[in-house]
Amino acid sequence: MTITQKHIRTRLEELPRFKLSHLNTPLEPLDRLRQALIDEGVSVPNRILVKRDDVTGLAFGGNKGRHFEFEIARILEGGYDTVININHYHSNQARFIAAGCARAGLKYHIVSIDLVTAPLTGNLLLCKLMGAEIHRTPSDYGRQVAEKIFADETAAGRKPYILPDDPFVGIMGMIGFLETGLELEQQLAEAGVEGPVRFWGLFGRSIAGLRLYAKNRELDWRATACQYSPGNVADFLKETAVRSSHVAEMFELDRSLNPDDLQVLDDYRGPAYGEPDDRVIEAIRMVGKAEGLVLDPNYTGKSMSGLIGEFRAGRIDPGETICFIHSGGLPQLFAHADKFAD
Repeated sequence: MTITQKHIRTRLEELPRFKLSHLNTPLEPLDRLRQALIDEGVSVPNRILVKRDDVTGLAFGGNKGRHFEFEIARILEGGYDTVININHYHSNQARFIAAGCARAGLKYHIVSIDLVTAPLTGNLLLCKLMGAEIHRTPSDYGRQVAEKIFADETAAGRKPYILPDDPFVGIMGMIGFLETGLELEQQLAEAGVEGPVRFWGLFGRSIAGLRLYAKNRELDWRATACQYSPGNVADFLKETAVRSSHVAEMFELDRSLNPDDLQVLDDYRGPAYGEPDDRVIEAIRMVGKAEGLVLDPNYTGKSMSGLIGEFRAGRIDPGETICFIHSGGLPQLFAHADKFAD
């Protein structure tokens, strides 16, 4: 049975929510990028589009603005007044929580668990500007530092919350992108898109949420996701399938995801998390020059390098419409300024 748009919209409206994002975000053509590839002699589909979740608004925008509308609401409903987060130097998530906490009047600690001597720039600088208390520590000590903060805040009479301990964090991204599916179904119809659509982005909860939406709406939408950090793809796919089953139960959907519902490419993740390779640098420059569109070196730059690489390798069906999910991440570009100075 096909799940209706009304059913999904109604379930979304039943969830607590704290507004952080400017929605709907635009769907735009990448015609000049397409022409640049054609000029190289590359065979490309008739339409390459971009979903501009980099313009959700708050704190330089990005897809996680959608995610944390639901999480900040849960934190407030739980009566918490302090959020403790453990994440990386490059983390967009850490920036969005800082922004959400500032907007909601919550105290925020970020335990930044790598690159402890790197300059205060990019996302971490924005966390500082938005009032976060920053604790930089090697990754082996992240949990220990967070628990010490938790104990200190509790002793001071506050009600703290360690973000990674909440299972909802694992599914809120899929929930946010069920709503993105509602937007995209209407936008693609208005743009006159017919035939199969392939969404292209980073491997994570956002693109999984789109695939879950399409599966329950019985739409010919496929999804390719690029890895941006080391890890076992098979394990990630199994975990995604399990999380999708929780969302399906919550939303009374007929279908959850199977591990084979997403194509995941591991060839474009670069040397490490937070580190771009030459293909990523080229992709960022190419898209910037062709479209005036800014990508970042760790996330969207890697997924775009994958899209361009797969075009050049002839591994994309020219009969598909490509929709690139621009998930934001702009601030981290400045943390890699030296790589673009040449």
